[in-house]
Amino acid sequence: MGGAALLGLRAEALGIPRAGGFWFRLAEATPASRADIMGCCSGRCALIFLCTFQLVTALERQVFDFLGYQWVPILATFVHIVVVILGLFGTIQYRPRYIVVYAVWAAAWITWNIFIICFYLEVGGLSKDSKLLTFNLSRHRSWWREHGPGCLREEPAAGLGPLDSQAPVPAIGCTLEHGYVEALHSTLQILVALLGFICACYVVSVFTEEEDSCKCAATSLLPKPLSEPSGPTRQWGREREAEHRLQRPVMAQA
Repeated sequence: MGGAALLGLRAEALGIPRAGGFWFRLAEATPASRADIMGCCSGRCALIFLCTFQLVTALERQVFDFLGYQWVPILATFVHIVVVILGLFGTIQYRPRYIVVYAVWAAAWITWNIFIICFYLEVGGLSKDSKLLTFNLSRHRSWWREHGPGCLREEPAAGLGPLDSQAPVPAIGCTLEHGYVEALHSTLQILVALLGFICACYVVSVFTEEEDSCKCAATSLLPKPLSEPSGPTRQWGREREAEHRLQRPVMAQA
């Protein structure tokens, strides 16, 4: 008995149902089907890892967006976190529709981060000093503008009058400008989302193939309707029916 079959018996002893059980499918499948099943498992594991990593990076970005009062990125990242959780749930629970929603959002998330890169690198007439990402509610630009690597904040000179509490204090001596820090964050999000999109498409295709194969197997197990007899049996039946029709008038006359 093979190792997969032993695992299947072990799962049955633990009370795991045979129908739809992973180890039983693996034990009863052909070598080619076993490769497909293990490929599905590896794809699911990769997608689960990517979704978890996306959650961690999205939460980290959300914290810094809150510190910089970046309201538009805050809303976009919140939607991203919700959809990633939905995709993670769909991957664990074998729900292809949820994974499709995650894949569609991954494409939109890539587009959004490309816009963020263009915004902070001032590509296409965009300016990183505009209030586009704050809904014009504050003068803050990015938390990294004042707290970037190696940045030293300038203290305002005394006697210049009251300063606006929301006015950002400029920083000098930054090793890396805040625009490049934000662009690096967006680049990381693009790479992870692209991998997640590819992996989600693969997992959805595998889940769809499994559903189709299960439907075909269930259809083959249904009882087939009785077919009409053919050949000599059909001819004999027709002759008997003709004899009964001839006998009915004779019996009526008697």
